[in-house]
Amino acid sequence: MTNWKSYLSRVARGRDHAEDLSREEAEALFIAWLDGALPEHVAGAFWVAYRIKGESLEELQGFHDALRSHFDLLSKPGRVLPVVFASYNGTKRRANLLPVLALALTRCGVPVVIHGPDLPTVSTASSPDPIAENTVYTAQILQRLGLASASSLAEADTLLRLQGLVYLPLSAWLPGLQRIFALRGSLGIRSSVHTLVKILHPFAPREAVVCAAVTHPRYLQRLQEFFLQTEILALCFRATEGEPFANPQRCPDLFTCQHGSARLLLAKDEMPVSRLVDLPENTVSATSAFTLGVLKGQYPLPRPLAEQAAVLLLMSGRCGDLTSARRLLRRTFSRIAA
Repeated sequence: MTNWKSYLSRVARGRDHAEDLSREEAEALFIAWLDGALPEHVAGAFWVAYRIKGESLEELQGFHDALRSHFDLLSKPGRVLPVVFASYNGTKRRANLLPVLALALTRCGVPVVIHGPDLPTVSTASSPDPIAENTVYTAQILQRLGLASASSLAEADTLLRLQGLVYLPLSAWLPGLQRIFALRGSLGIRSSVHTLVKILHPFAPREAVVCAAVTHPRYLQRLQEFFLQTEILALCFRATEGEPFANPQRCPDLFTCQHGSARLLLAKDEMPVSRLVDLPENTVSATSAFTLGVLKGQYPLPRPLAEQAAVLLLMSGRCGDLTSARRLLRRTFSRIAA
């Protein structure tokens, strides 16, 4: 039996003195955690220890190895690579535009998988989870738009082919990780699991494009290193309230990880904002109506989202270059904000 106490004593020495586990040790630790083999107090101690220490590249790879041993793979639905978004934060201050971006891609012929938490069918101010209060989640908007979510990987495979887009609750494919993720609500702090869900997808490593958005700048470099090591195709950038869509007022730096290198494909917009984009209030109903309005041409697609979509059209193989990707978006959407 593994001595988890010895592992904990190494990683829980604070930011300056903690040791990193090897890739194999990290994998063994996370498998035990996924399988429920860690006592609750030990699991909570590891959660807090990694919140303070942060995970090394080898530890991140080991955690990822453990996760990929715990689920079957989805099959790539066609020639075009699917794009995968991890949507766990929701938005509190501004409209959640991830559904707009995702549906823009599907309308251009790119399949999309969004994975995230299990959510109640309606948002209520009396939600028992204080983290969810006053937050608009992607799953709520998709549900309002009539798009079914999957209850299993097999159902996700079917819905992806029928709808072009599927929402995959974490419990439907990784119930062990969903159980770990729930510690966020009881402990009130984030940990390595929040990094893990950003890099995770249910396809073979090179059969999808991961759209990985980070809140803290130092993780931009760490995730790029991870994607290059694992040969996972990815787009990395600064998140909007933790969600993987570009700031609709100002496009961030967009870094691509593919063909063995990470590079800045599009630099952030340095020009002063002359006019703010008109956006809906941050409610499920208002954001859903705005999403439909963009798809119908009633409202313009914000330019930063159009630029992010163009990069993803290129990376997925739908378009051969950015020029043709932008041209496809202009043909598909009658209005794109200047």
